[in-house]
Amino acid sequence: MNKKSLVTIQILDLFGSPISKAQYEVKNQRTGQVIAAGATNSSGCIVEISRDKGTTLDVYIKSMFNGLMVKVQSFVMSKDCMLVKITSPKVLLDLKTLTTQGNNGQYQRKTHVVKKGETLFGIAQKNHTTVRALERLNKIDDPNKIGIGQVIKLPVNIPAIGNNSHQEKSKPKLENKQPKQTGVTPQGSKKPLATTQTEKKNEGILGTIQEYGNKALDQANDLYEEAKKALNEATATKIATVEDRSQEGGTPKVDTPNLCKTNPQCISSGKSELIREINIRLAGFGGALPTDDFTELTAKCIKQFQRDYMGVPETGKICGSVLVALDKFYEEYPIASFMGKAACNCGKCSGFGNGKMGIASGSNKANEYPGLHRSLIWILKAINFYLKKEFKEKKIEVAYIESGYRCIENNKAHGRTSVNHMGLALDIHFNKNGSRTREVNDMEFIRKEIMAKKMGASEQRTTNKIYLEPKIFNSGASGATTWVHFDVTAFADIYLNNEKFKKTIVELNGIKLVALVNSLKISNILSCSGVVSIPKLQNNLVDELVLSNDDIIDIMKVTETEVIKFKTEKYFTDQAAGVVDTIMNRAKSGVWGNSVRSVVNADRQFSKITGPKSLDPYGSVEKMPISAISNRIRNFVNNYLIERANGKSSIIGENLNYANKYYSDAKNRKAWVDKFHDEAVKKGMILGNGTAIHAHGTTTELKSKMPKSFKIVLPKNFKGI
Repeated sequence: MNKKSLVTIQILDLFGSPISKAQYEVKNQRTGQVIAAGATNSSGCIVEISRDKGTTLDVYIKSMFNGLMVKVQSFVMSKDCMLVKITSPKVLLDLKTLTTQGNNGQYQRKTHVVKKGETLFGIAQKNHTTVRALERLNKIDDPNKIGIGQVIKLPVNIPAIGNNSHQEKSKPKLENKQPKQTGVTPQGSKKPLATTQTEKKNEGILGTIQEYGNKALDQANDLYEEAKKALNEATATKIATVEDRSQEGGTPKVDTPNLCKTNPQCISSGKSELIREINIRLAGFGGALPTDDFTELTAKCIKQFQRDYMGVPETGKICGSVLVALDKFYEEYPIASFMGKAACNCGKCSGFGNGKMGIASGSNKANEYPGLHRSLIWILKAINFYLKKEFKEKKIEVAYIESGYRCIENNKAHGRTSVNHMGLALDIHFNKNGSRTREVNDMEFIRKEIMAKKMGASEQRTTNKIYLEPKIFNSGASGATTWVHFDVTAFADIYLNNEKFKKTIVELNGIKLVALVNSLKISNILSCSGVVSIPKLQNNLVDELVLSNDDIIDIMKVTETEVIKFKTEKYFTDQAAGVVDTIMNRAKSGVWGNSVRSVVNADRQFSKITGPKSLDPYGSVEKMPISAISNRIRNFVNNYLIERANGKSSIIGENLNYANKYYSDAKNRKAWVDKFHDEAVKKGMILGNGTAIHAHGTTTELKSKMPKSFKIVLPKNFKGI
């Protein structure tokens, strides 16, 4: 029986034409090893790959948007011979290289030669652009370091011209159908593969060759070779171009037909879920309100996002480039490391109140909203962005949420009558040069230069504005001196409905906008984004670990006993993730039994559960009370498991062991721990800080037991425990 699989992969553009010279990488998903890299040939194909059946490949294509390699498809090499196509919205252009001919056209890009005393900011203002746009276009890492005589390229302002309105449509009933696949052709097709060069028949060629019986094996191989030949003989569709020249001092360019000109998809009015998501995510870029309507404020905030984050000409319209940039912003500025204290720690509520509404609290009415308002989180992301980019010379960065949700019972215990921390407010601590800053001047800078100017926030309670607690109240009482407090208490009631409040990191972030537009069936808006489409990945993992609520509670208990409660959130979250992943890897390995319960109760594996008597262990995980799980661990495990179930990779790979040499006895250190630790250092598998670390890896005798990649399956509609 043939244990090898042979695959050819082809990259196609928006119109089904092959894309040549696309930079690609193909990796073994299990090992991460790059097994093929380079540029596609004239037929859009990469090199032919041979690997064992069952190997899962990840295909990466270089993004035109940020120059990074983006994973666009994963698939399992399951057949003897396979042909796989991957579709990109890019269009193949046949462009000519031109020589400089001086002043001979209307193209508007010019260059600027830096003179003595000039700054990048001044050059940007003079040429009606932004510092960020010049940084991106000229690949300038530090805007304060430009030299006399340096040539600065200036951007072209070609505003989007679409004025489409997006209206919410009634959602169709969900049917239990298989999703449309964009990579490997589904099994079951009975049509034979064509061998002609016509586009229609090539469409049939570009799929997985179906499994044949032994008698037809030779025929299948012949078909595979014929299909490859057809691919190699296919010609790419070419789009005509119009030659033009720059003005004097500029560089030769080429104008090409533009979908934004011929068939613009930009949205500038309407009412829909997509518009609401845009508004929520732009709360930190001008103070957008979480409405379904496209308002003047929406346009203003899009312009600010385009100017400050994207560094492109402002249009104030929702287009594919804006959506892709918002997804990039989503990834670049995560919140997980800030969230350790986001939930209420009173021990008497769910972490986000008990749903009490309209309860008297001093002169106010207390409402326990069902989570944190999503706008708060996107405001926090924007603060982080502005500190790291525009104001990076201050060397200030977000440290963590010091105070998030405080329920009615929490208030009673501390004698408070305030009501805005019941889902409407956050108190943020900041680091400066790596350690906590308590300087009032730093807090004032964040309030006045970032939140007031960039977000329209105010120290006066103004309807539909972000509120900032001042350093001194009008009464003379001390306010937020060593932290920044902001809330959305002044938002109108229409913006405070329950759907705006979420509990988990995944829900607070929301889904990727590219996925949302696909679900709303308006993916044509992405035609101007200039990036490789990222299709919904098929579930190609060969195995899965199904977790019950009891399993999750067991994982929480062990994590509570194993993880150091670091003040630095990254040390805490990394170490906790390592423990969670170790438990799940062990459950799949079968070495300690085939269930989470058998793993966590294994003799002397987790010290406080079944360790030596000197550590006063519980004896079994069942004997550890659920009340011993802290809100910090509970929230982390809930959020991390949801992220893993959504495709996040294990922080430790498939490793099965961890140790701390600083607390191991001399015998164990000599036998295996020291060598184990040194290997972990080389592989970057030390989680924690100082002597409070976990060195992760797998001992020699267990390497053959490491599990293959597997998918995490949570209880239906799991939102957390």
